[in-house]
Amino acid sequence: MDESFGLDRAAALALDAQDELAGFREAFVVAEPGLIYLLANSLGRLPKAAVARMAAVVEQEWGVRLIRGWNEGWMALPQRVGDKVGQLVGARPGEVLLADSTSVNLYKLALAALRARPGRGKILTDDLNFPSDLYILQGVAEAAGQGQRLQVVPSPDGIHGPVAGLLAAMDEDTALVALSLTLFKSGYTYDMAAVTAAAHAAGA
Repeated sequence: MDESFGLDRAAALALDAQDELAGFREAFVVAEPGLIYLLANSLGRLPKAAVARMAAVVEQEWGVRLIRGWNEGWMALPQRVGDKVGQLVGARPGEVLLADSTSVNLYKLALAALRARPGRGKILTDDLNFPSDLYILQGVAEAAGQGQRLQVVPSPDGIHGPVAGLLAAMDEDTALVALSLTLFKSGYTYDMAAVTAAAHAAGA
């Protein structure tokens, strides 16, 4: 592939023509060819193969096999697919599991973390965290029912994560530090290994 490129439309089209991934576009339903759709992290374009696959799941695996379908691949599917995703992110087999939604999983993990640290009452996060994550963490603090509270550390400038503030707030009362690796508002990325090490050092 030619590594040089220009900044005009012709150059962009030429690069598209050389792109080895360009053929994947044909695998998806594109109802509006002129629409530029960038929300793939929330609800991506529909794969054409998904229509037939969903019909097979509903009509055959559910409609015909009924509960027997659970023992014909369904139960192990979260682990099997999780291992495939794990290969993409450098995880070892068994470290990635597909289950529920991000919000449901965050709630379950945060509540489990609080229960694993009885006697500790503080959840730490930052004010640039995704809004639904903040709502979930507040709900977890209330649901735990032992006086737990959410402490939201403010960003110094609305762009960078408040690393110094988070480190200063970590103490013997900290049960959980919950952050987004990359902040959706600014793109700032935490040195999560360092933050995690500090949280563990504080006993969280």
